[in-house]
Order: sequence, then C-alpha cells, then structure tokens
Amino acid sequence: MKNTLYLIVLFVACSCASIRQRNDTTALNQIFQIPRHQTMYSYTKKGGVKAKILSQRVKAALYERADTLYAELLSETLPPPDGDPNTIDQSDSLAVFFLHYNPSLNKIEEKSPWFRYQTTAIDIDLFTLPFKYRFRTANQPGQLEDKLNVGIYIGERYDLGRYRTVYFRHNQRSEISTFSIGMGGFLCFAPATITSFSTLGRVQDDYQALGLNYGLNTTFSFSNFSAGLAVGIESITDSNRSLWIYQNKPWLGITVGLNLN
Repeated sequence: MKNTLYLIVLFVACSCASIRQRNDTTALNQIFQIPRHQTMYSYTKKGGVKAKILSQRVKAALYERADTLYAELLSETLPPPDGDPNTIDQSDSLAVFFLHYNPSLNKIEEKSPWFRYQTTAIDIDLFTLPFKYRFRTANQPGQLEDKLNVGIYIGERYDLGRYRTVYFRHNQRSEISTFSIGMGGFLCFAPATITSFSTLGRVQDDYQALGLNYGLNTTFSFSNFSAGLAVGIESITDSNRSLWIYQNKPWLGITVGLNLN
C-alpha cells in the first residue's frame, strides 16, 4: 500500500501541470470553437490596430508566433455582414486576427485578460488503476484492493482552454491553462487474487489468476495528466471462475493516466 501511494505521488508530481509555457503550445495548431463576446484585433490599412468583438460562437484555426496568439476564422461560421465596424462578420473572413494587450509597464508583472477556446475530440489514454473497491458479495464484506493495474481508455473529450500574455520586468511570455472532461470505455488485463475468502472456502490455496476488466470511465484532465472514476466488471479465465464470488461483478475504482493524443 505504501509503495503504491508513493508511485501515485511521483506520477502526479511529474505529469500534472495546469499551466503550460510557450515551448509546449503545439496543441494550438488546430481548429477550435471560440465563444462569443470576446475581443480580437486586426491591422488596419494604415498599420493601426482595430478591436472587434465576436457576436456569436465561431470556429478558427489558432496558432502562436512570438508569444502572440493568431486566429484565422472559418468564414462559414461567421455571421452575415451587419454593417457594424465593431463586430466580426463575413466581411472579415480574409483578415487574420490576433490577441493584443498594451501593458502600462508600471508594475513588475502585468497579465492580459484570458482568451477562451474549446474543442471536442476522441481521447486515447493509457491509465493505471491503483485502487479498486469490490462491493459486498455473497455475504462477504466489501473489499479494497490496491494493486496497480494498467489498461487503455478510449472516449470523447471536451476541452476548455485559456490563453493570456504575461509581462514580467518588460519581458513577454504566454501562458495556456487547459481543463477537460470526458467519458468512454476501458479495457485492461490484470492479476486477480484467488483466495479462500473470495471463493467461500472452496479454494484453499492463494494464487493470481488472469483477470479481464472492462467498463466505463469518467475522466478529468489537466494538461497531460488525467484522473477519473471508473465502474468496471471483472472476470477470470481459469477453471475456478464459477467459484470466484467476484466473477462478472461490478467494482468501483480511481484511475490516473497520461494522454496519448
């Protein structure tokens, strides 16, 4: 139990990071949904900067260059021209917008407002299952197991991202904060302990059988680290499967994982 807790703490310390710096922003090189009521900027013909507001949710390709976030809006998601120079519509389909912030530089550190974006995607994770709780079965009390199982998870993920610019002592850098939730199915093979307790005394010797686990998992992710709550079913494959009281019975577990995509 102590060793399992140590592995979990070490894994979290190495993997969990809700704020990513500029050298880890390649995930922005794709199309996202941009919520409305956010301000974006473009250059005027005279070289000035013009601010415009999104009146509805749109899709855009986001990418970063020199600590500035740029957006190329998909014209089919823009509203029809409305004649308002302060809103973004289809007349701006050829413009490249960016985030802009004028720091006063009278403080040691200044931060721009967060710019928000979101997307949905197929999520493929490797995960570990450090804890598994088996419910009361065959008049035997519930049992908590702390074996470290490894499996694969496939589901759908909804990502919420935020981007801002930070000025510290006249130097500029960008920050990205991400959070996602998802749901999907999982599969893993793991050793299942066969004991006198789990067979109602019908098997006297303790041994490890091959167990097949499958079920549903709800995930919560920060950057490349994810944790979740799983509900699964386990079955063993040997001749004692009819004697094992947990055969095809549900269990509840906590998962931690590393996003592969």
